[in-house]
Amino acid sequence: MAEGTDARAPRESMLRRVLHRVTASNEDLVDDDLQRSSINAGVSTIAEARMRSRASLQGRIEVLTLNPRGTNRWLEAELRDGTGAVTLIWMGRRRIPGLRAGRRISVEGMITEADGRRVIYNPRYTVLPD
Repeated sequence: MAEGTDARAPRESMLRRVLHRVTASNEDLVDDDLQRSSINAGVSTIAEARMRSRASLQGRIEVLTLNPRGTNRWLEAELRDGTGAVTLIWMGRRRIPGLRAGRRISVEGMITEADGRRVIYNPRYTVLPD
């Protein structure tokens, strides 16, 4: 064994993960799974994506709403990946086939800020299998 390494470290790490799974709330477990899924897919997490830069993200749609203000209508979705949230806005769209709350998608677009929240306007998207 190399000097300075501890044979107990992997065992303690495994024990820590098991204890986290047992004591964590369902929401925490879902967040962990979403975050792990983003990392495994090789995309950025929402928390590490920088403002005013293009980003490829993946997560689950939490909320999907239609905003019918005057003649300007848009479809708005909140995407979460376990590390944060970003609002997706499709201008001029009333609905997009395949998108619904709870659906997993990957998106790509420019992250901006509007009303104090992260927003991507008209992102490219791919619906992921459930």
